[in-house]
Amino acid sequence: MGRHSRGAALTRGRRRVIAVVLASVVVAQVAAGVVVVRERRGPSVGAGVDAQRGPANSTAAASARRVALEERAGAVRRLLDDRARAVLTRNRSLFLAGIDPAASAFRLRQGKVFDALAQVPVGSWVYELDADRESPYIESFLGYYQAETWVPQVVLRYQLKGFDDQPTAAAHFFTFVRRGDVWRIGNDDDFPGVPNLATDRELWDFGPVEVVQNRRALVLGRRGRRPLLVQIARLVEAAEPRVTGVWGADWARRVVVLVPETQAELGTLIDEGNDLSQIAAVAVAQLGAGDGGPRTVGNRIIVNPPNFARLSPLGRQVVLQHEITHVAARDATGGASPTWLVEGFADYVGYLGSRVSTRSAARELRADVQAGRGPTSLPGDEEFRGTSPRLAQSYEMSWLAARLIAERTSAADLVRFYRQVGTAVGERDVVLRQAFRDVLATTPESFTAAWVAYLRQQLG
Repeated sequence: MGRHSRGAALTRGRRRVIAVVLASVVVAQVAAGVVVVRERRGPSVGAGVDAQRGPANSTAAASARRVALEERAGAVRRLLDDRARAVLTRNRSLFLAGIDPAASAFRLRQGKVFDALAQVPVGSWVYELDADRESPYIESFLGYYQAETWVPQVVLRYQLKGFDDQPTAAAHFFTFVRRGDVWRIGNDDDFPGVPNLATDRELWDFGPVEVVQNRRALVLGRRGRRPLLVQIARLVEAAEPRVTGVWGADWARRVVVLVPETQAELGTLIDEGNDLSQIAAVAVAQLGAGDGGPRTVGNRIIVNPPNFARLSPLGRQVVLQHEITHVAARDATGGASPTWLVEGFADYVGYLGSRVSTRSAARELRADVQAGRGPTSLPGDEEFRGTSPRLAQSYEMSWLAARLIAERTSAADLVRFYRQVGTAVGERDVVLRQAFRDVLATTPESFTAAWVAYLRQQLG
């Protein structure tokens, strides 16, 4: 089956969106974990220009232009409001009424998207238009419409009922087309390959979505995978008490899992250009506003079905338990958090209750230790990249580092250590040294020496 590495990382996209990526890499019998740093584009148009800018030959001409632009913005806002209302009220005719009659292929695709949303528990669905921001060079690409076109900034904000406390955001690059006095949508993909002009895709953009839900899990998957969706929902429900038992109850304790059909769909959903062939699951989030400051929203765990299917039932449990740990700890995972701590802690929780032997879970590292090639320092962030030749060993080292902390002190101290490091502001080395001193009554150097000895004891 597979051993999975997973992880969490802070990245910034066009809207300075935090995206947490939890990647599961298939490498052995059950599971461990890895954090991947990547960019995910957020909903913004990049370099914008004032939509009202233009030649003003006279005060009257400038005034007339402002009125025309305001009328255009008002018409498009009404169009987007109708589209949102159509989703919420399941009005297919209203949804398709906003499509350009000449855009037959786009109309067909949009009908499929609407139908795919039928089972999705949408709690809110709102389009936000920023009429003052648009690309300065778009018009030259859209002559084939033979009509006036407009591509302003549009952000979709939606919530999944019962699971999203705040809306998640998605950038939409609609081409609005004027036919006579009426504005409609001609496409949402007129700029393939152009940076910052790609519409964010969701699971329902690829086909019909089936839904399985219980108290702790909302699992959305492509139609025809219901047995897998049911199993994932049950595994999440079983994993949540174990995660909460270690981390505490100060997280949502509800998890959304997406199950795409193919690895290509997974790559599109997470906007990831790297090799995903070893990825079994990822989790992403955005940064939203909350009481007392920013907080992560739109938390999603996304499964890569071909690799997830290779796991034993135990392996699947460990993978999801690890991923849920990242979701729970996300708001306490900051810039000073080293990857070995983030991954090691998630693996520590992931393996709880699994009865997996140390030698089985750390097979690659054990081979190194027995061959005299054991590590002398904790792995750096760069050693958790998907292209690292010692990726498995990095996760195994991290797991045993977290387990050593829990064994020498307690699981509660491991959590305290994680929280102090993740919520502190300052240089990583300074933050870590202080946390080692305050929580563990040691130094990074002493801990590393104890960890090296621990590896030899456990794996030698």
